[in-house]
Amino acid sequence: MPQTFRDAKCYRSMLFVPGHKLDWMLKAPKYGPDALILDLEDSVGVAEKPAARIAVAKAIKELRAKPIGLFVRLNAWRTGYLMDDLNAVVVDGLDGLILSKTEEPQDITALDLVLGELERSRGLPIGSIEVSPYAETALAMYRLYDICMASQRVKRAGGATGPSAQGDGGRSLGLQYEDENAAEGVAFGAYSVLQARAAGIVHIEGGMCAQLDNLDMVRRLGEKSKRLGASFASAIHPSHIPIINEVYSPSQNEVDVAREIIAALAEGIARGDAAVRYKSRLLDYANLRTAMDVINKAKAAGMDVGNVPTVEIPAY
Repeated sequence: MPQTFRDAKCYRSMLFVPGHKLDWMLKAPKYGPDALILDLEDSVGVAEKPAARIAVAKAIKELRAKPIGLFVRLNAWRTGYLMDDLNAVVVDGLDGLILSKTEEPQDITALDLVLGELERSRGLPIGSIEVSPYAETALAMYRLYDICMASQRVKRAGGATGPSAQGDGGRSLGLQYEDENAAEGVAFGAYSVLQARAAGIVHIEGGMCAQLDNLDMVRRLGEKSKRLGASFASAIHPSHIPIINEVYSPSQNEVDVAREIIAALAEGIARGDAAVRYKSRLLDYANLRTAMDVINKAKAAGMDVGNVPTVEIPAY
């Protein structure tokens, strides 16, 4: 039986913000990201973690009424910090958790169980908080399918262009290239996309640019990631957000063509033809599904999609 896709809110951009900087977290929405990742892991020193947890919880409470996704990057299992992180930040308004250095499916299963208990004890909707695994070792990348299948809370994963050679994942693999946009990373990225998609994940993360002032790299990395199946990207600097939002939004031409394809197929289906000719192309239900994906992404980005015919589409 085909794996069921896991529905979730569509985000184009997610902005990392250090969890010990309350003023930064509170002003971050003005830069236009679709979601924030309030970080309790690498950007926060050990001595600052207790105060950072308090600041992140306060930020969630103050930002929860805004139309922005609120995620927290947790410290990994086996650090001794994770349970304190969860006790502090699982509050009303939290949309998701990023589990850094996810190593095996049991890491996700355990987090799912603890989250369920916290949701019950705090009167939160059961299963409402997402979990996104960060596969940052060779073993984790090899097991990504099983990691994604460990819980239905997992709705975002990937790494379409592969790991940066300078990061934890690149070091684990022994990668030697310098350019974040290097072609050598595609093999690892494509394998991650394949595993995530096989697990029913449709929200695939693209490459993140670590060069703060290289906006050209942000665009090139985003466009490459999108070609490889990514639907969103994270950023470590606010200046990257407008470019990421543009790259991961359909262009007006893409929207117009998608609408025309849907209209052409709607007319054909109405007269009993599920395959129709459109500008020297033969279209069928597969094209209809792809066109609807474009329209749905455009709607999520707040674009005007015009008058789109309603068409009943078979599941497969």
